[in-house]
Amino acid sequence: MTQEAQPRKVKLPRRERELITRLRQWAKDNRRGSSGKIQIPLDAVWAAFQAIRNRNPEGDFEQAVLVHCLDTLEGHGLIKGFQERTPEKISLPVKIWLLPEARPARVEEPMPRWHHELHWLADQWRRATPKQRAAYIAINLWLKSDPDLFAVPIRERVLEIFATFGSETDFPMPEKTFDELKSGILFSDPERLDTVLRTFRPPPPLLTETFPLEEADGHYRRVGTGDILLVVENSTTWWSIVECLPVHHRLGYVAWGLGGTFRASVRAITAEHRISEIRYFGDLDLSGVRIPLSASRTSLGLGLPPVQPTKVLYEALLALGRPHAAKEAPASLAEAAELADWLPTTQRGEVIRLLAEGKRLAQEWVGYRFLSRSTDWYVDIR
Repeated sequence: MTQEAQPRKVKLPRRERELITRLRQWAKDNRRGSSGKIQIPLDAVWAAFQAIRNRNPEGDFEQAVLVHCLDTLEGHGLIKGFQERTPEKISLPVKIWLLPEARPARVEEPMPRWHHELHWLADQWRRATPKQRAAYIAINLWLKSDPDLFAVPIRERVLEIFATFGSETDFPMPEKTFDELKSGILFSDPERLDTVLRTFRPPPPLLTETFPLEEADGHYRRVGTGDILLVVENSTTWWSIVECLPVHHRLGYVAWGLGGTFRASVRAITAEHRISEIRYFGDLDLSGVRIPLSASRTSLGLGLPPVQPTKVLYEALLALGRPHAAKEAPASLAEAAELADWLPTTQRGEVIRLLAEGKRLAQEWVGYRFLSRSTDWYVDIR
């Protein structure tokens, strides 16, 4: 007794699989929409076919091989040939329709068991977007991990939560998650969000065109009568450092570098500011090291001191931080070694590995909680 044959999904042969991949790439390169079917002319089909490696090992008539490939793709519902065909004996459609890829059915993600502070999210789960769900899950896991609830700036907390309990796919720049995620019952309500996360929102320093000599909130803030300028790449860490400075220090100013802007704003420093040292603290990634190196070249060209790393702050970043995929491509070992040479000798090996693996450490790992509790981080400036 024989069983009735069951239909099964047949995997495409290599040649047809490569052809459909190239046709989809052609549609993407030529800015054809991904929704609905896409028209591709025969010459583009031929070009895609002829780019396939080892496409005709038997040496058959190529037009017949292409016809077979197209028939196979059409049989799998991936393309549809035009009725109008070329006049040759073995004819080809003058154009094809590239049909939209079937979208996999959405798998309903099970609702997590909520921490008692988030139980009210149960009513929101069904209507939440995938991005919102991923964020809810990460926050729920963080609350369940018995975290230190010492209140910190929101960007520092967001880094802590999403770099530890979120995926790199969902949160590629974890500290910037709420720059874009602002919808949903929790994320659209800053006051409620701050209550749940135990966070606050320090304002960034005001930008000024000049280097102010008086004590004021500005691009460069005067914090004392010392002779050191400390430049901090990001505004949240700028606030945390200024807030946690000891009573006695050698700092004259703490500057918000505003990312890559410091390459140009270093020109605002003049001899009258009586700065004998320029220290820098930023992210540990390619751009985070290139910025102070570039600024240092400018500074030296103006007869100013070189830009030097703050050893203890970078030491803390390497100890506290969790490496995350960088937005930039990995550096070669030679480039990583050249960039890491700016840092203290004891830190270079670890930084070379970080840059060569395409990883980054956001400086917000060295946050308000650490700075307010530690007495070691300002040894460079005392």
